[in-house]
Amino acid sequence: MTEKSKSFMDSFEWKDIQDKFQLSILQYEKDCDEYWDNLSYDDKLKAFYSVVKRIVKGDIEENRSYRGVLYDVFGFDAAAYSIGMECGYMALHNSIVSKDQQEDYNAWLKEKNKNKY
Repeated sequence: MTEKSKSFMDSFEWKDIQDKFQLSILQYEKDCDEYWDNLSYDDKLKAFYSVVKRIVKGDIEENRSYRGVLYDVFGFDAAAYSIGMECGYMALHNSIVSKDQQEDYNAWLKEKNKNKY
């Protein structure tokens, strides 16, 4: 990191940007909770079904990337990327792997780290 970058990262302006971003995230979360609370029981079931169906399709059936699920399965644009991170979808996406995928990853990691230590 350059001195200029470090200086900016320590500046009031950067901290102000971070604070405003955090406030906007909190407001968005509040708006989403209010939206959910105002749905009827049947609409909540439809929303739940619709979201889980798409997660299963993208993450399990098609084994897509995080972006692939957001953009191709849900039909969202780039705005959904950070929203998905904030609500925990990226963590959920990254935790959904098959036993074979996990075994392949573990073998790759073991091989990668074999000569590291």
